[in-house]
Amino acid sequence: MRLVSLSMLNNDMLLAKSIYYNDCLVLKEGTIDLVRFTASLKKLGIDYIYVEDSKSTGIVIPDAISEETRISCKKILRQTIEDFSNKTIIDLTDMTGTINSIIDDILENPDIQISLNDIGASDEYTFSHSVSTTVYSLLIANRLGYNRKMMEKLAAGALLHDMGKILLDNKIVNKQGKLDPEEYEHIKQHTTLGYEALKKCVSLTELSRIISLYHHETMDGTGYPTQAMAGELHEFTRIVAVADVYDALVSDRCYRKKWSSNTAVNYLIEHAGTQFDTKLVSVLIKQIAIYPNGSMVRLSNNTIGIVKEQNINFPLRPIIRVIKDNEGNDIEMYEIDLMKILSITIIESEIEMNCDWL
Repeated sequence: MRLVSLSMLNNDMLLAKSIYYNDCLVLKEGTIDLVRFTASLKKLGIDYIYVEDSKSTGIVIPDAISEETRISCKKILRQTIEDFSNKTIIDLTDMTGTINSIIDDILENPDIQISLNDIGASDEYTFSHSVSTTVYSLLIANRLGYNRKMMEKLAAGALLHDMGKILLDNKIVNKQGKLDPEEYEHIKQHTTLGYEALKKCVSLTELSRIISLYHHETMDGTGYPTQAMAGELHEFTRIVAVADVYDALVSDRCYRKKWSSNTAVNYLIEHAGTQFDTKLVSVLIKQIAIYPNGSMVRLSNNTIGIVKEQNINFPLRPIIRVIKDNEGNDIEMYEIDLMKILSITIIESEIEMNCDWL
């Protein structure tokens, strides 16, 4: 399996992961002749999909939770938000079960390095982002030794951390250009609006609720809405702050294309200690495949390959399946373990190059 842009599709590829829209199946895993669906997928805001072809045979792309769990969680989250919009009530009855499913999946894979990006339509971003932020948060919590009860509280708050955005002006939330100062102030209100809304959910603990209020605060006190300093921030909010930004960076947004995992990790490192808790950044990075399985990379000898497998504890030196020579010509594929050939390094990913390597 590998991740490719729609412009790279050819008739030798078949769909490796099903695509959903509004919880309904759009394209089923195993679909062939994918080129004919390019225009429809673009209209949904989908630019990348997972495929199987001769170049990616045998490459496994791991996720921390099952596809069934992820789909179920987005469906229940959507229903929870719709119920709140219509009745201004929040019922966590159904959400409790899916939270436990997420935790179960994570506890079964404690040493996983995530390579999978959630593929979804552009207007599905809120749900995909909330679920992925929750997954990253729980991965951090598990590494920190949280017990199950604390993981449940963290997950509930992380899933609902952006609840306040449904109370904002959609035109501003989904604006494609840069926000002006007035619009930015409007967006910032989602923290306090979400916190006040979550007070209506009596089954949600205060520890879970404060995530909505404080997830945009920073370690140096320059965040919002209260400019709280590091010592005033519960660890829950510091965990979600890291997870929230990382997932936002590696996701397509209405105003920019997604960043590569490598670029996003560098951003977290650059802002550790000021914007983010340094320890939590370190913990998250250990669970992320900086160069994910199935992604295309250019090596320092100018050959092009697909990341096949990770070398645990050495995220910059995975195993590469080389598919093109240094002039861009197709070759008989071979593999390089960058832990064994130290003279070769990864210098670029497809996303960083902003081009397609066919």
